[in-house]
Amino acid sequence: MEEELVIKLKIYKGKLFALFLVLIIFVFVYGTCLVLAISYKDKVQPNLYIGDLGIGGMEKQELQSFLQKMYARVLSEGIKFSYKAENETRSFVLFPVIVAGEDSVELLSLDTSKETNRLVNYQKDRSVFLQAIKILPTLFGKKRVNLENISLQEDKLSFQLAEKISQNSVKPKNAGVKINSISPLDYEITPAQSGTLYNLDEAVQMVKESVQMLDFGNIYINSSAQVPVILESDVQSAISKLEILLNNSGFKLTYTNNETKQEYSWTFGPKEFKDLIELQKLDNQFVFGLNKEKTIVYLEKVIGTEINVEPENAKFKIGENGKVTEFKGSRAGIKLDTEKNYDLLNQQLIEQNQLLPDSKPKIIGIQFTEAVPKVSTGEVNDLGIKDMLGVGVSDYSNSPTNRIKNIKNAVNKLNGVLIKPGEEFSTISYTAPFTLEGGYYPELVIKGDEMKPEVGGGLCQIGTTLFRMAMNSGMPITQRRNHSLVVGHYNDPVNHLPGTDATVYDPIPDFRFLNDTGNYVLIQTFLDVKNQDVIFTLWGTSDGRKGFYTHPIVLNWIPAGEPKDIETTKLEPGKKTCQNAFRGANTTFTYTRILPDGTKEDKVFDSYYRPLPKICLVGVAAVVTSSTSDGILPEGGLEVQTVVE
Repeated sequence: MEEELVIKLKIYKGKLFALFLVLIIFVFVYGTCLVLAISYKDKVQPNLYIGDLGIGGMEKQELQSFLQKMYARVLSEGIKFSYKAENETRSFVLFPVIVAGEDSVELLSLDTSKETNRLVNYQKDRSVFLQAIKILPTLFGKKRVNLENISLQEDKLSFQLAEKISQNSVKPKNAGVKINSISPLDYEITPAQSGTLYNLDEAVQMVKESVQMLDFGNIYINSSAQVPVILESDVQSAISKLEILLNNSGFKLTYTNNETKQEYSWTFGPKEFKDLIELQKLDNQFVFGLNKEKTIVYLEKVIGTEINVEPENAKFKIGENGKVTEFKGSRAGIKLDTEKNYDLLNQQLIEQNQLLPDSKPKIIGIQFTEAVPKVSTGEVNDLGIKDMLGVGVSDYSNSPTNRIKNIKNAVNKLNGVLIKPGEEFSTISYTAPFTLEGGYYPELVIKGDEMKPEVGGGLCQIGTTLFRMAMNSGMPITQRRNHSLVVGHYNDPVNHLPGTDATVYDPIPDFRFLNDTGNYVLIQTFLDVKNQDVIFTLWGTSDGRKGFYTHPIVLNWIPAGEPKDIETTKLEPGKKTCQNAFRGANTTFTYTRILPDGTKEDKVFDSYYRPLPKICLVGVAAVVTSSTSDGILPEGGLEVQTVVE
C-alpha cells in the first residue's frame, strides 16, 4: 500500500515538474516573442532581403532613405541593355525619365513612401504574440521580398527599346508582286527576305523583375531569326489569279449620311487596289488579298477624312428678340471602322480571285461606329427642341463673291429662327429686306440688252435648301415654285438632276411650309465652306412622322436653241459679254409624308424649265437698240451665270 502511494507521489511530482517546465518554456518563448515584437515594432523584421540587399532591422527613416538612394541611382545611371547584331554584342543605356523640351516621359517610378510603410509592416499582426511568431523564423534564415509600389510604363518602354534597336530589327518580308501596269499586265515578283526580331516583351518583363529586386545589372534582349511564309515560287503559282482579279471591275464603296441623307461613293477598282495587293495563305492555298497596314492608311485618307466627325454636345440660348442666339444640337460622332472595313474588303477581294470578270462593280456599304454625345439637345431647353427632324443640303460651289455674301447673309438671318406651333413659315419674311441696308449685295443679271446689278442675287439657294429640309422633316409644303431655268447649283444632291429646287423672289414667289407638329421647331443653318454646301437642319419634337422624296426624273430635255447676239451701245465697241446657254427640261418627283397614325400622303411635283440659248451683248458704236426686256430674266430673279469674252 505504501509502495503504491510512493509511486503515485513520484508520478504527481513528475507531472508537476513537467508542467512547471512547460510553463518556464512558455514564459521564455512568450517573453522572447514579446521582446522581438517590441524590438521590431518600428523596424523591418530581421533577415529580410530585397534581392541580395539586406534591409532587416532598418528603421522607417533609414529604409526610406535607402530606397530613395537606390531609386536615384537607377535614375542617374539608367538601365543597361545589350543585344546581338551582326555577330557582335552591342549595348546601350536607357534612362527611366526621358526629357524632351519642357515635357518628360517617366518610364519608371517608385513610391518610396508607400513601399517603406509596406516593408516596415510586412507580416506584422495586431496581436503581439502572433506578430512575434511570424518574426521568429526569420531569425534563422533569409526572407526575400520584391518591391511592389513600382509603376512601369510597359508600352512606352517597349517603344523606346524598339527605337534603340530599330536599325537592327528586320521584319521578315514575304515574296510579293509589284504591278507596273494593268493593261497590258506588267508585273514583277519581289523576293522574300528573312528577318531578325527582338523579344521586347520579354525584355520589358526582365526590367520589371530587376527593379523589383533592386538588381540593376545588364539586361540582355534575346533575338530570333524569322523566316518568310511566302516564297517567290508561291507567288508564281498564283499569278493566274492575279490576272482574273485585275480584269474584274472591283467595288463601289457607299455611305449615306443619316442626317443629311447625302450619299457618298468611292471607286475601289484595280487602279485603286493594285498597290495594296499582297499574297496571303488561306487554308493551305495562296490567294491575293489586301495588305492590312496599307489598306487602313488608304481608307483613313480617302474615306475617313470625308465621314469622320466628333460627337457634339448640345447648347441652347434665346436672345431678347425671341430668336435662338446660341444653338448646337447634340450630334452623334461618326468614326470609320477601319478594322471591319479591311476585313470586309479583304474577304471580298479574296473571293474575286476565283470569279469570272464582271463589268459591274460590287456595292459594299462602308462600316462605321457612332459615339453618343454627353449632353443631349432635350436637356438644354424646355421648348421641346430635342430631336433632329430633317436636313436639307444644296451646293453653292463656283459662285461669284457677291452671291456668296448674299447666301451667307440669309444663312445668318435664318439661323436660330423659332417657328411657333401652327405657324406658316415664309422665307421672304425672315430674310427680307433685300436691300443694301439689309446686308445684301448686287449681283449682275441680264435685262434686255444690258447687264444690270440687282441686290439679293442668290436667294434661290436658300429657298431650295429650305424646300429639301422641310420635305425630309415631313412638313406640309404650302407654297413652292421651281426656277425657270436649269441651274447646276440647284440640281439634286444625289443624282444631280433638276427638279428639287424652289425659287424665292420678293414679293412672289415665296417658299413656305406649315409647322403642324404641335410644338416649336427651330431652324439651324450652316455654311460648309470646305465642301461649299448650304446645310439647314430643322429641330423640334418628333411625333413619329417621316418625310422623304424620290430623286427627280427628267422626262425629256429641251435643246437650248441657236446662240443669239444683241448689239448694244452700253458696252465698248468690240467688247462682248455672254450669258451661258440653258437646256430646258420637264421633270417630276414624289414627296411622301407618313403621318404618326400611319397615313401615307404623296404629292407629285412636276417642274418645267424653259430653254434659253446663249445670248451675248456685243458693243457697237452709235447703234440704238430697243430697251424693251426680251424676257431673259427668269422668274424668281435668278442670277445668270456669265462669262466675259
